[in-house]
Amino acid sequence: MMKLILLFLIAACTLSQKNYEKYAVIDQLWHEKATKDQVIKNLGSDFEEKHKGIIYRFPWKSIESGHFFDSSGKLTVQFLFVPKEKFREFKKNISCSWIEKSESKDIGHTIVTIESGKCASENISYEYRPSMLLYEFRWESN
Repeated sequence: MMKLILLFLIAACTLSQKNYEKYAVIDQLWHEKATKDQVIKNLGSDFEEKHKGIIYRFPWKSIESGHFFDSSGKLTVQFLFVPKEKFREFKKNISCSWIEKSESKDIGHTIVTIESGKCASENISYEYRPSMLLYEFRWESN
């Protein structure tokens, strides 16, 4: 039983580290205005083609990230869904002056606080998606 718990903890730490590295790579790809081939080389070949872009999924099949390209093949829009527990760490590692706000919304029979932020200098924004329990980061060209 102890071996099983130890293996689970090692796997969880490894997965967490891989996700964080992937998140950092996604931000780096944006700064490099990467091509589709560069995105695939860095994030892997397990993707779906969608609307002039590619979509990667979490192991539980929800969309994790999307990367879309202009007519010259350069990255023009991308998004990334980050689990709640990874949000603060990821946001902290994007060096930026965030303009943040928080608002309460009635959703069903509950009041939910929606956090959002924008980094105008890098064309990055984020917003909490309560229905998914994830934060969406979005990079967009002007």
